[in-house]
Amino acid sequence: MPPANWSACIPMLTDIDMILGDFEFRIQTAAFQSLERRHRQNKAALQRIGRKAASQHIGAELGTIALAGHILPLWHGGWEQMDRLRAMADTGNPFTLMDGLGKNWGQWEIVEVGERATEYLNGAPTRIEFDISLSEYGPDQNGFDVLSFAINALTHLV
Repeated sequence: MPPANWSACIPMLTDIDMILGDFEFRIQTAAFQSLERRHRQNKAALQRIGRKAASQHIGAELGTIALAGHILPLWHGGWEQMDRLRAMADTGNPFTLMDGLGKNWGQWEIVEVGERATEYLNGAPTRIEFDISLSEYGPDQNGFDVLSFAINALTHLV
């Protein structure tokens, strides 16, 4: 039996799973069933004489997220949902990603949008399976940028 004030345990309960920019992932638009997030570390092997190489932490690589789900265009969402996501990807801009509990996941870019239409009725799909790949958009401040360092060094040499 849940506690009497069980709703106080959840900061915000909505029917929105995730929001990317102004696109809401929800049952009425595009409901995703799986989210896979990867956060890899960048390591360099430093060769040493007479011993094994040493590993050096260079920094974190950009994170990735893969979303997979479906759209039921006859029920909700319509056929234009995938067009909206492709148009967002075509801008090349990063978008703020927030989950249904209000947590801001930062800025993410759409890397790939895929779809598979199935279960046709009178020439129109009644189910659209989709997958979307996102790449974290790294912040532009507080870090060491090798290209900027090289350009700065070259301008001082000239």
